[in-house]
Amino acid sequence: MSVSTDEPRSRRRAWLVALWLYALAAGLDITSHLSDNLRSGNQQIEFSEVAVAFSAGLFWPIDAVATALLGGR
Repeated sequence: MSVSTDEPRSRRRAWLVALWLYALAAGLDITSHLSDNLRSGNQQIEFSEVAVAFSAGLFWPIDAVATALLGGR
């Protein structure tokens, strides 16, 4: 019975890809929140808005479901 050493490496690679995709989606969500703020008429982004956008970006799956349930932007 031979145990492959590629299995832990491929599992680690799959988790790394998943983490990068999650981070990419979070970055897109943060950008979306900040650009929506600027489109609403604000001339500058305040620190509190950055904190809210960052928090929403971390939990983007919940944010996406809530946006869909509330009727979108």
